[in-house]
Amino acid sequence: MDLKKSIRKAKRKQFIVIGAITVVSFAVLFVGFFVGMDKLSTKNYHTLLEVINDQEMIASPNTQLDSQVIANSSPFGGEVVTNRSKNIDGYTVEWSNLRSRYSFFRNSIDWNEVYPGSYYSSKNFYEYNRQTKQKVASFYNPAITNYYGGIKNELSELDKMENQVAEVAISFDKPYPYEEVRKMLPSNVNLVWLYVYSETVNEKEGPSGTLPYGFQLSMDDHNEIFDPENDKQHFFETLEKSPMFADNQEGQKFIQQNKNKKVEKLPIWGVMLTGQTKNFKALQNEPFVRGASIGVTAPIVPYIQPER
Repeated sequence: MDLKKSIRKAKRKQFIVIGAITVVSFAVLFVGFFVGMDKLSTKNYHTLLEVINDQEMIASPNTQLDSQVIANSSPFGGEVVTNRSKNIDGYTVEWSNLRSRYSFFRNSIDWNEVYPGSYYSSKNFYEYNRQTKQKVASFYNPAITNYYGGIKNELSELDKMENQVAEVAISFDKPYPYEEVRKMLPSNVNLVWLYVYSETVNEKEGPSGTLPYGFQLSMDDHNEIFDPENDKQHFFETLEKSPMFADNQEGQKFIQQNKNKKVEKLPIWGVMLTGQTKNFKALQNEPFVRGASIGVTAPIVPYIQPER
């Protein structure tokens, strides 16, 4: 009897030990699973931030990132909400927010908010921001002859907009070196963004959805451009690692032809300007202006002074 009791006692002890080992093993695996998922999610989160910031750097004319916050976060993923704005000659204007998702196995940007919407009618055609409904200033590739709706020059319309500030996309008739562009533009408007590339595609049947590529110019406290060479270098470094350019032969050719040029010699296809509407009048009859597209505007108020 003592032997049987000893055997039963040993079996119970063995069962308890096995059970304890099983519970501990499952707990370790469970914790390890969550830690692993969290690490993968964190990695994809940082990758997503880099993609968002790179996109803003190379293809978002005159936009600024105001803040980025995480929403609905868990070990399995979450959302990044990117708040953006535009600076229109000292006036901060709301621009669309981006909601981007990340998880332990992927990340994704809501490209529907990156690309503008299009308005069509018998009288009007223009592109607009899907959230703010503000008109988007359009650039025209100098190598593309025919655009759906034609190439517009809206500079004369600014004469009818008194006491306002505006951003205007100026597309040149041909590329000009940056050092020459600085001399071509009036001093009472702000040169804020340089348009240097977009794909040469068919635009005759309707908007192709191609983005203009270029870079924001850094400004000092006196609203003066202070380091365009560094801005250019950062742009090309970002462009080279962009997945959108990985298999783009035309884009790769552009990079190789221009990345080692000094900014003074860099061919500029167009510019984004901001300023008081009355100050754009000097550009109305300039032969280098192939197209001019008005973007965001804001009324001037007594308590905010325009920068120029």
